[in-house]
Amino acid sequence: MTVTVFLLAFEFIVAKTILSVVPAFTVIWMKYALAFVALLCVKTARRERWPFTVRDIPYFILCALTGEIIYYYGSFSAMDYLPVALLTVVLALCPVLSIILERLIYKKKIMFPVVIGICVSLFGITLVAGVDIAMFAGGRLWGYLLAFIPVISTNIYNFVVLKMVARYSTFDISVYVIATVAIITFPMAIGNLPEPHSINAYFAGSVLFLGLVVGALGFFIYINSLSVLGPTTTLMFSNFVPVVAVVFGWVILNEAILPLQLIGGAITLIGCASAIWYNGKSLSGEKRSSTKK
Repeated sequence: MTVTVFLLAFEFIVAKTILSVVPAFTVIWMKYALAFVALLCVKTARRERWPFTVRDIPYFILCALTGEIIYYYGSFSAMDYLPVALLTVVLALCPVLSIILERLIYKKKIMFPVVIGICVSLFGITLVAGVDIAMFAGGRLWGYLLAFIPVISTNIYNFVVLKMVARYSTFDISVYVIATVAIITFPMAIGNLPEPHSINAYFAGSVLFLGLVVGALGFFIYINSLSVLGPTTTLMFSNFVPVVAVVFGWVILNEAILPLQLIGGAITLIGCASAIWYNGKSLSGEKRSSTKK
């Protein structure tokens, strides 16, 4: 999952340039069309079976909508009402909602050290993003509502994927969900493809990176992490993304890093690492107890 954190952070840097050439849905389609081709080649080369049940199609559609399409719609729409820095903080609430859902769905006990660790990381992210009380107060209500759409959709996606893990391998889930995203976004992307004169080496390389590395490899790692670590722990890793993105912005785009951001980054790392460690320790204890039984 640590690899995925770096990929997602670098994706923001790469996508920033591509979005100036083509709309968001075109970027999503190019990313997942390439990812599907890559995974299809791997699947074919391994000569594996294609387990598939028609009744699972609604689940794959739900995964495609909640995991990518609705997530990006909510995020991009919220940017019209909220600063990007404030949006980053709202998205960092994903693990909090996951803890609540695990309590409601699986009757899992709420571990307060984990909650405290997540809260500490949220405070660190507000420092990294440069958010203050005035910015929170200045955010428009409609913007906050739109920002919570990806928070909710991501959690729905995670729990639906976990339901599918019992019937499919993580690789097959990746192939089917990626294919579904590409199919759904195709009608929206076909009329907004990039003009030939706008395609240069950097644009082509960026699209290949998004599709083959982030789309294919990153997606598979994320699905696999969900099946091994569970939804809450997996989402805790996502709170590292703003910190890594700031570092990439400094290294690649020569963006300045303020001392307060360094402090916020350290606080975020401590909070997330503590929550992940304690949650992992608890999961290990539960597995040992179930094995003894």
